[in-house]
Amino acid sequence: MKLYYTTTTGYLNEQPNPERSLGGFQAATPVANDDFSNIFDEISVMTIRSGRDEYRAIVLKNEFPSKAKNVQLSMELPEDSICSYKLALAPLDMTDENGNVYMESLQAMNNKPFRATFVDMVPGAVVEVGNMDQGAVIGIWLCRHIDKDAARQQYNDVCKPDPSDPTGRRYIGVEKPTEELVNLNITWDD
Repeated sequence: MKLYYTTTTGYLNEQPNPERSLGGFQAATPVANDDFSNIFDEISVMTIRSGRDEYRAIVLKNEFPSKAKNVQLSMELPEDSICSYKLALAPLDMTDENGNVYMESLQAMNNKPFRATFVDMVPGAVVEVGNMDQGAVIGIWLCRHIDKDAARQQYNDVCKPDPSDPTGRRYIGVEKPTEELVNLNITWDD
């Protein structure tokens, strides 16, 4: 199983910018594993202020020499996450003049796809893909929602009382998280 970005420029074209992975054709560029900003970019003050959901599309391809049975998707988020996520499956069911399949595409990362039914990826949530023949592909929409209140609290929380100061008048800086590691888990039966 392998994940690829999407591109609107044509089948198996490169996608060097994950922010532009907004549906369309499967790109030739695989999604990097465990790499910072491999799907969503960092959360900026402007992102928090806008409060709009962001969408990305990737393609899951069965590159094994046999069928993958009972394929399932789930997510793991840190306990102190300021973001929540949703997933939706999207078949690559449209065909261009060359016979290449593609999925719905978006004009901007804040546009919601029309043809997607999203599942809230809360602990224990699973998206059932089903069986995937060798070479089969399925599109996956990811939606990131930022909890503005939690993000604002984390941003504003800059210091705390120093526990070693008996007077309670000295403060120390609060160490801020530098990344929010989210795992997309793909499981299947042989």
